[in-house]
This record gives sequence, C-alpha cells and structure tokens, in this order.
Amino acid sequence: MLIFNCSVTMEGSGSKVEEQQPSNNQITNFQMMKEAEHKKYSALRKTTASLEGAMSIIMKYDKKGKRRVEEEEEQTPQKEKKWKKLKVEKKELRLKRREGSHGSELYELGVAAKKIWEEVRQNKCKKERRQELCMQLMTLIKGKVYSLIFAHDTVRVIESLMAVGDEHVRTAVFEELKGDVVKLSKSKYARFFVLKMLKYGSRAQKDHVINSFKGHVVRLMTHKTASDVVELAYNDYANAKQRSMMLQEFFGPKFRLFHEDDIRCLDDALTKHPQDTDDILKDLRTNLQAIIDKGIFTNTMVHTLLRDFLTHCSVDDRAGVIDALKESLVPIIHTRDGARVAMLSLWHSTAKQRKIILKSFRTHFVKLATDKHGHMVLLAAFDCVDDTQFMKKAVLAEIMDELAQLVASDYGLRVLRYLVAPRSPIFFQPSVVAVLAQGDSNAASKKDTDIRQRELQDAVAAPILRLLMDNIKYWAVNPNWTLFIGAALRTLWAPEGQSIFQALAEMCAQPYVPGTEGHVLELAHTTKLLTYIIKCDGDRHAAERPTFSAQLLKTVEDDVVAGWVASNRGCFLLVTMVETAILEVVLKVKRLVSPLKAKLAESKFKGAEVLLKKL
Repeated sequence: MLIFNCSVTMEGSGSKVEEQQPSNNQITNFQMMKEAEHKKYSALRKTTASLEGAMSIIMKYDKKGKRRVEEEEEQTPQKEKKWKKLKVEKKELRLKRREGSHGSELYELGVAAKKIWEEVRQNKCKKERRQELCMQLMTLIKGKVYSLIFAHDTVRVIESLMAVGDEHVRTAVFEELKGDVVKLSKSKYARFFVLKMLKYGSRAQKDHVINSFKGHVVRLMTHKTASDVVELAYNDYANAKQRSMMLQEFFGPKFRLFHEDDIRCLDDALTKHPQDTDDILKDLRTNLQAIIDKGIFTNTMVHTLLRDFLTHCSVDDRAGVIDALKESLVPIIHTRDGARVAMLSLWHSTAKQRKIILKSFRTHFVKLATDKHGHMVLLAAFDCVDDTQFMKKAVLAEIMDELAQLVASDYGLRVLRYLVAPRSPIFFQPSVVAVLAQGDSNAASKKDTDIRQRELQDAVAAPILRLLMDNIKYWAVNPNWTLFIGAALRTLWAPEGQSIFQALAEMCAQPYVPGTEGHVLELAHTTKLLTYIIKCDGDRHAAERPTFSAQLLKTVEDDVVAGWVASNRGCFLLVTMVETAILEVVLKVKRLVSPLKAKLAESKFKGAEVLLKKL
C-alpha cells in the first residue's frame, strides 16, 4: 500500500499539522493498483462460484464413481429391481403355462431330449458316441414321438434322428409317424420331418410317404405349407407312375379314386376319355383356380397343369386364366413348363394384356434373357407384340443397356441372334422354331411379320453395331462370332456399320505370302465372313448404302489385292467381288487381275480356274 509522507509540528497548546501533498505519479500508481485489485477479486469471485458448482456436482458421486443415493431415492423402490423381479415372474409364468399345455411329464421329457440332442448335433461329436446318444434318445422318446413332433424345438430333435441315426433308429421313428404323413405335412414345424423322411429314408419309406398323398394331392397343393412338401416329392423323389398319379387327381373325382397307369398327362386323359372332355377340363379349371387365388402357383406340377390346360381349354377359359396370371408370371418362367405358360399367355392375350405382362417383367429382362427357359418368352414377345414403340421403350432399352451380360451368356446371345436373324436355321434348331411357330396363328397380332422384325432391328441396330465395332478385331478371327457378325451387317444398318467395314478392310491390308500365320486368308472362318459380307453388297448398293467391296478396294493397296491370286481363298474373294455386279468394283478387280491371267492359268487350285472364267 502506498503511504504518504507528512510532518507535524506541535507548538504550545496549539498544534499545527503540516501535510505534504502527493505527486501526480503517486496518484496514478495508486489508481492502477486499485483497478488491478478490483479485477483480481472479480475473477476470484467468478472462479469461486464455478468451483462451488463443480464441487456440488462432484459431491453427488462417491470415490468409486457411483452416484450417491439421496434419502428420498433410498425410500422409493428402484426401477431396476422392479424389472428383474418382473422378468423372474414372467419366466415362472411361462414355465407354468408350458407344463399346463403339454403336461409336466411331457415338458420334462422335451427338456431331457434337448439336452441329449445338444451333444448329438455338435460337429465334434464322434460317430460312435453319436450313435450311442441316438439310441439313448430313441429309448427316451419311444412311444411319444407324435406328441413332440409339432413343437418348434422338439421337432428338431426328431429330425436329427432321421438325419444322423442308423437304420434301426430311422425305422423306429418312421413306424410311429407313418400313419400321419398328411397331417404332418400341413404342420408349420412337423413338415420338416416329412422332408427329412424323403431325403434320408429308404426307398420303401419314400414310396410310403408319396402314396400317403393319394386322394389328398389337390387339397395339399392348396395348402401353403403342405404344397412345398408335395412339390419336393413330385420333383425329386417320385417316379413316373407316382407323378402320373399326382397329376391325375386334378382331372376330377373319378381319377382321384381310380388311377390309370396309361395316363401320363392331360392329353392322354382327353384322348382316352373324349366323352368326358368337358368334365375333365372343368374340374381342372376349378382346382387350378383355387391354387391361383391363393398364390401357390410357383410349383412345377402346377406349371405343367397350367400349360396343358391353356393348350386344350376353350377360348373363354383361356382368357380367364390369362387374366388371373397376367401380373404373376415372373416367378414361374424359370421352368420349362412355366416359360411355356408365359408364351401361351402372350400369344393368346389381347394387346392391352400383353403390355401388362411385359410391364410386370420390368427390371427382370436381363435375367430373363440369360435364363435357360426364360429367354424363349422374350422370343415369343418379339414375334407377337405389334406395338414396337412400346417394345423399344419397355423391353429393348433395358436389354441394350446390359449388352455385356447378354454377350457373356449363351442364352443372351440367342436373344441377340433372334433380333438380328429371326428363326434363321443358321442359329436355331428346327425344334425351337417349331415351338415359336405355335404362336403364329394368334388372333391378336395384326402387323405383318417382316415389318415388325424390321422395326425391332432398327431399334437395336446402333447398340449392336457399336458393340461389334468395339470388338471387331478379336471377334472377326473368332469362329464363334463370324456368323453373327455377317448376319448383323446384313440386316442392321447404322453409321457404325461403315466403321466396321473400315476396320475389316484394314485387317486385309497386310500383304499376303502363302503360309503367313494369322493372315485373314489363312483363316477359313474369317475368309467366309468377308465373302458373305461381299455377297450382300449387291443389296446394299441397291439401297444406296456404302458397300464393303468399295471400302476394301479403296483401303487395300493394288499390289496387295493382286497378290491374293496366289491363294485359293483369295481367288474366291475376288470372284465374289465380280459377282456383285457393282460396276466400279468389277472394273477395278478386272483391271488388277487381268495382267495375271498367265499366272492364274498355271495355278492348280479351283479358285484360280473360276476367277479366270469370270475375267
């Protein structure tokens, strides 16, 4: 603290105080000191308030970091304790209910069986130990298998006995349940045991399961749970006679009770009993409609029946079934009969229904085009849908965007080949053409076939030719592609076509020396491709389009063309150019080859002889 100096003088009774006045510097320093003290004490007060708040929070927790329980909180019951107590009560109630519904004895039996099963199902369990446990488990549940088969947990125990048990154990379990196969097939959990019987049972046991369905097939196929069991039995384990038995039950009560061994399909039944045709088709329609209404028509047996029905039914019945199926064909086209059903639906539906069917395939067209059976549905659509603008926007646009996937698939290539060369014997077997020809007489298609094909080809010309242009140097020497390249260049036209001509001409520009490995004249399939393209030049010239012959003679030097006379294939290539009857091409070929007549006369191969005659 600053102290001011002063002097005091005392005289007599009076006193005189003499004070010394402070200087300006002392006053300024004193003020600055007071301001600093004020700031310091203000900051201290704020810090103290913050510390008090922090201390109040810290004091709410003990040294271990646990929150201190206040007296009021200690008096009220904690939620956590309440929740634990509630869980215990629920568990006790659940156990009481189990014992009440199944019986205490049955419940304890299930618990004991699952304890053994827990060891049986382990992969580390040795074979001898597993068989010992299976016998122990079978002894435990013997006579009570039926009571355990319908529960979601104990059914797994019995399934394991069929899967890993020996013949004696499987037979023991089968004998207890063989009379209830139909009921088990309808159960949500017990049906898995029936599937295990079909998979692991003996031939006699499998036959018993399939024969148990006799008289119940139609009812089981309309049951969402049981239909999967019947489907597996029909597809994987039934023989021809048993399949016939299962199919006949859809033809009416007569066939359900009395099966005939010589009837294998609907056509056989109608041929053998022509007087019952109306009744058979009526019963089949009724049974199929019930399955369609429940949405359980994805099974192959239903596909077979639908195909047969659509083939033989009346126009009105066919229209009704197609109307019910028009938006639900995607799940069935992966099978042969399912694809036929989709094709029949396209052929015999109206123009409006065809659009609805194809719209239901959206986002699936690439998968459809690369499927073994599904690609036939696309070929049928190309044949019958008159609205090519709709086909271009809804179908072809999606396919053309994924050409790489189609090229990588044999069935995808079939779709591209059909667009380029419909029903060509070069690409399609007579059996395939015969199937597609079944839709030619449909009543809904009005447009001329050639016009429809031409419009579809115009829609796909640019993307396909662009694909060929990007790979022409590799595919032109690949025998798997030369036929497709030739067909595409014949039927499709776009500016990319002239670029392909230029690329092929450049491949021929290399001087030819007999025996040169890799030269186009040494590759039979490539030479045939060039010959075929040149043969089509006459049509291109008539349509006033660029020709490959003119591009070839323009790109390849004259002496290189003249050197082709040393090769039989080269001579035939020149012969084909002369046969195009294009004046400028014929004149140039004759001008280049005429000086070589003597050399041609000395040549012994057939091409030289034919070329000499043409000159």
